[in-house]
Amino acid sequence: MKKFVLTLCVALFSLGAMAQSKGDVALGANLSYGFDMEMLGIGVKGQYNITDPIRAEVAFNYFLEKDNVSAWDIQANAHYLVGLADKFKLYPLAGIGYMKAKVDLPGISYGDVKVEGSASDGDVFFNLGGGAQLDITSKLALNAELKYQFMDDGQLCLCVGLAYRF
Repeated sequence: MKKFVLTLCVALFSLGAMAQSKGDVALGANLSYGFDMEMLGIGVKGQYNITDPIRAEVAFNYFLEKDNVSAWDIQANAHYLVGLADKFKLYPLAGIGYMKAKVDLPGISYGDVKVEGSASDGDVFFNLGGGAQLDITSKLALNAELKYQFMDDGQLCLCVGLAYRF
């Protein structure tokens, strides 16, 4: 029984040792896919470890134009890192963001009259989801996230990214 308790204590302490350290900073890039919009996005992100397991992230994504619609979002998220193996972490995430979409209306001509224009709309949203991080090296990490963006026309979003730690 003593060996079991000792092994359990060592395992629990090692989980904390595998998390990133307070003050770590990372910059990265990511690809996103919004399932409701059915659009591919490219983005950048910055991360800062507030404490060993708690990380703040700011991200900007631009969704490539599809069917005359383009969109972008900016978001701030919090991650709670849980080390499962030496170089592998899982994390729940929660955050807030703002998304803006724009529709370019094609020009319609009738004789000498040509009508064209665009319309746009923005919305605040809340993120809730989870992610996984694989440390490729001590400076480079690969991550994948699945999150739901709660807004009027909410959507599920899948993100895959690469971050460089300073």
